[in-house]
Amino acid sequence: MSASSFLHKIRCPASCRALLLGLGVALSLTACDYIPRTVAGLQTDASWDALPLRKWLAEDRAEPIALSFCAPPACNPGLAVGVIRLNGKDAQVTEALLKDPERLARALRSPVDRKKPVKTDIAVERFKGAPYPGFAITLSPKDGGKPPAYGAAMGRRSGEGLDVVLAIGVSSELVRQSVQEAAEREFR
Repeated sequence: MSASSFLHKIRCPASCRALLLGLGVALSLTACDYIPRTVAGLQTDASWDALPLRKWLAEDRAEPIALSFCAPPACNPGLAVGVIRLNGKDAQVTEALLKDPERLARALRSPVDRKKPVKTDIAVERFKGAPYPGFAITLSPKDGGKPPAYGAAMGRRSGEGLDVVLAIGVSSELVRQSVQEAAEREFR
């Protein structure tokens, strides 16, 4: 999937949620033979589960390290936190976005099809004073018909690679808190 087609799919929060759900289901179904590892720094109670994955089957660019999700009612209305390792050019591009997330916002605001306007408001905020570069992102429909979706990312260089913690959910505060706590533990 090219970057422009991916950006086109995540412009609408409904499409974003469907894409994330599909990705989660595909990863869990294709990786059933692997032993799952939970994301460090998250609660260890029964509300959190780990998805069993070790190989990213779509492309050989990102290596998933861990993916955990928390379902309602413990994390009402739900939250997913993952850790991936990137190498080469993907690591360089992602590291630049972690340090300057407005570049990502500008790309998302630019319509892929010039005849169709972007129907999503996009806001990013760089984490200030955090031990690792990262940002929070908010995607919300311009018509206000549905609640916004929130994401956050933090990364740390590890040799030639870049380790990134990602969180996605519909509670801004829970997403921010989860990505920071997971990064603190994962990047030790």
